[in-house]
Amino acid sequence: MIMKKLLVTLIAFVFFIQINAQSAERRLGIEVNGGINEYQGDLGSALFFARGPGYQGIGGSISYYLNPFIDVCLFGSGGDVGYFTTHPFNPPQFKDQFFKTNLATVNGGVRIKLLKDAKFTPYIMLGAGGVYLHSTVSKSPDSYTGAAGNVAGGFGFQYRFNEKLGVRLQSMFNYTFNDIWDGEPFSYLTHTRNKNNDLFAYHSLGFFYNLPYGDASSGSIKIKDRDKDGVPDNLDKCPKTMPWELPVNDEGCPKDSDLDTIPDYMDSCKYVFGMRKFNGCPDTDKDSIVDSKDDCPTNFGPVEFNGCPDTDGDGILDKDDQCPAVKGLKEFNGCPDTDGDGVEDRKDKCPTVTGAIEGEGCPDTDGDGVYDNTDKCKTVAGTIANKGCPEIKKEVADKIALAAKGINFETGKDVIKAESFDDLDALVKILNEYPEANVAVEGHTDNVGDKAKNLDLSQKRANAVKAYLISKGISETRLTATGYGDTQPIVDNATKAGKAKNRRVDFKLTY
Repeated sequence: MIMKKLLVTLIAFVFFIQINAQSAERRLGIEVNGGINEYQGDLGSALFFARGPGYQGIGGSISYYLNPFIDVCLFGSGGDVGYFTTHPFNPPQFKDQFFKTNLATVNGGVRIKLLKDAKFTPYIMLGAGGVYLHSTVSKSPDSYTGAAGNVAGGFGFQYRFNEKLGVRLQSMFNYTFNDIWDGEPFSYLTHTRNKNNDLFAYHSLGFFYNLPYGDASSGSIKIKDRDKDGVPDNLDKCPKTMPWELPVNDEGCPKDSDLDTIPDYMDSCKYVFGMRKFNGCPDTDKDSIVDSKDDCPTNFGPVEFNGCPDTDGDGILDKDDQCPAVKGLKEFNGCPDTDGDGVEDRKDKCPTVTGAIEGEGCPDTDGDGVYDNTDKCKTVAGTIANKGCPEIKKEVADKIALAAKGINFETGKDVIKAESFDDLDALVKILNEYPEANVAVEGHTDNVGDKAKNLDLSQKRANAVKAYLISKGISETRLTATGYGDTQPIVDNATKAGKAKNRRVDFKLTY
């Protein structure tokens, strides 16, 4: 019957809430709840659903909102508490011991909310008051009725559906200044769990509703709002806001959207955090020029350049300077022309030597019509076809060919015969006369034997000649060695003499 009554009360309460109009002032709150009572005392403990029986209870509270963290409360509950236990050492008639108590508490105290004005917040309840007790116990035919002091403490969780309605889940522990309502004053002969007074816990689920003070439009209540900003004076931290009717925040102070301590009505950049000396507008690079007037708002720059830097001091602002770290010329967008030849350094192939525009800033040192940037022989006149180097004379080419004919190897091997060294040394002398020329060493064989083996042997022989030239001081960077096997004969391999001519090493000079 108690649970049915509680359910009907909760339904009626929710219905009542839904038909009430919303008001701007809601400091007073009421709550109804229902739940379970649990005992702890001399007979034992049923706390936290440790054992039965658990008896139903109902309760409620009236609270007043002091600030975002604290409510002042008057709260209490009523219902039944009981317990059953067995004492094997007692006389048989007292072996089974039980009691049941009807009780009601009223306490005054505070609710401490742990999160500021949050929709969901845990909280702590503390209070003190009194308890009324009416007990029936198995050890005595007489019932006990009395009253005692009570202190209460507990915790819970609160969730607001809106500014009017919410729900609470709570556990409240009541310590009574009475040790006999369970029918068993403390005794070492009966129980030693609780040597103090008896207590009970009330676990509840409840709904709360924040009441309006009244309907201001009907004239039933007058809410003081001297500055007419919509926030009542008792909640208004700036009750004399001037001028009147300014946009304000929830605390009644002039609205500051960007939180820069400058109210929106005085803030020229009300949605961007800024500085007071610029009427709330920012100066991101701290160069004393407000961003809206700063041509380079993220880079520190002097006032004379409207906030833009000139890192290299060439009079050309970094934002227009293609070489901002090096002093340069205006005609080259801030980039330098070190040799002053009219070709900026970035495009000048000879940036430290005065040259011609058509030579990409380079001179023609040997006057052969090939500019130094492409001339392989900068100090020796040559031809365009040879990249500025002189032509290799026919008699020199003949000497190279003659020296090549004198290079012989041991049969089937890449070992150069000693009789070939004089011809190779003559070749070294010619190469030193043309230091800019590159040399391609090419190895060839006849068609006798396996083609793959011939190709490998020709490569090894070309490598052997290259190694000899390097040992005589010719730079390796000038040399390449390639074996062609029997793929490039100069005569027919049909005769022994033809085969001998095809077994050779060729040399080609190029620039």
